[in-house]
Amino acid sequence: MKQDAAREWFAIRAKPQKEQVARLHYQRQGYAVYLPMMLTIVRHARRIEEKLKPFFPGYLFLHLAPEERNWVAISSTRGALGPICFGDHYLPVPDWIIVDLQAKEDGRGAVSLAELQKKELTPGVAVAVRLDDDTSTQGLFYSFSGQDNVVVLLNFLNRQVKATLPVDRVQRQ
Repeated sequence: MKQDAAREWFAIRAKPQKEQVARLHYQRQGYAVYLPMMLTIVRHARRIEEKLKPFFPGYLFLHLAPEERNWVAISSTRGALGPICFGDHYLPVPDWIIVDLQAKEDGRGAVSLAELQKKELTPGVAVAVRLDDDTSTQGLFYSFSGQDNVVVLLNFLNRQVKATLPVDRVQRQ
């Protein structure tokens, strides 16, 4: 997307799971829209699928010139709830954040989550490990195992045990 000194990025809240609808309607209105996506693995009934999902669920970004900042029209767009604001002050998102996200996109238009996490994971760093939807535990990052997996040291019965997990289940603390 073309960068313009007068234009600024603004975060827009979307209705739950309606980011794509909001993006479509903003594009139809002529706005410059950015909806960062990530590739996720969905496992169901012995099937594994890769799906694109929003990188920031519930949010998308508009690149607006001062004359395009019609907050009433932006808030009433189908699928959207409105811009992030504090009182009457609408805070722009720094350009470098959007440029950095766009630079990390792969050929499918997905921001590589593994690449973002790899930069922050070094041996010995404390991590939170999501075991299932409701349970998480603490561990230490040990190493990478292939492109999509990591090895983590977990405390189990007063011993450190190596466990190989998908990188999306591990987050730096």
